[in-house]
Amino acid sequence: MGGVERKIGLADLLVRAPMFAAMPAAVVAELAARATRRKARPGQRVLAKRREDAALIVLVAGRVEVVGDDGLAIRSLVPPAVAGISLAAGAEGTAELRAAEDCDVVSVPLDAVSAALRRHPEAALAAIAHLAGVIGELSEEIEALRRHGLVERVRHRLTQLGRGRREVAITHARLADEIGGTRANVSRALARLEDAGVVRRRRGVIELVG
Repeated sequence: MGGVERKIGLADLLVRAPMFAAMPAAVVAELAARATRRKARPGQRVLAKRREDAALIVLVAGRVEVVGDDGLAIRSLVPPAVAGISLAAGAEGTAELRAAEDCDVVSVPLDAVSAALRRHPEAALAAIAHLAGVIGELSEEIEALRRHGLVERVRHRLTQLGRGRREVAITHARLADEIGGTRANVSRALARLEDAGVVRRRRGVIELVG
C-alpha cells in the first residue's frame, strides 16, 4: 500500500508542472512509476550535463541555478520548473543545474521520458509547448536586458524568481551575474526599489513586498 501511495504522490507532484499537467493521466502515472524524489543541499548538482548521468528534473521546492562550463550561474529556476527535456529528446547537454538553496526535486529517468514521447503524441506536444515556453522566457529576458534600465531589469528578474513565493534567497553578486550588471550597481538598484516599497532587503534574502 505504501508503494502505491508513493507513486500517486509523485504523479501529483509531476502535474504541478504545466508540461505534465498537459499529458494524459496514464502517461504521467507511467512516468511517476519510474520517478524518484530527493533533496539537494545548496551547491549540490541537481542535473548533470552528460546524458548518461542525467535525468529529467521537476523542481518541487527551492531554487536551482543553470551553471555553464566556466562555473558561473547563467540563470535561476524556481518551481514548477522542468529541466532536461531536450536531453530526453536526444540533444547534448550544454549546462548543469546546481541547488542554490535547499531543494526538493523529482527525477524521471531519461529513457522513460524518451519512450513516452515516442509512444504518445500528446506527451510529445506537451514537451514541445514546454520548450516553446522556455524560449519565450529567454526572449523576454534578452529583451529586458536590451531595452530596460538596470532598476527595471532587477525588478523583472526578481519577479521571475519570486513566482509563488514572498522571498528570494539570492546575493547581490549572484543577481548581478544573472542580469549582466555589477554588484555595486545592483545594490544601488535594490536600494531604489526598497525606497519605492517594492522590496525589503535582508542578508542573503530579498523580500518582495510590492
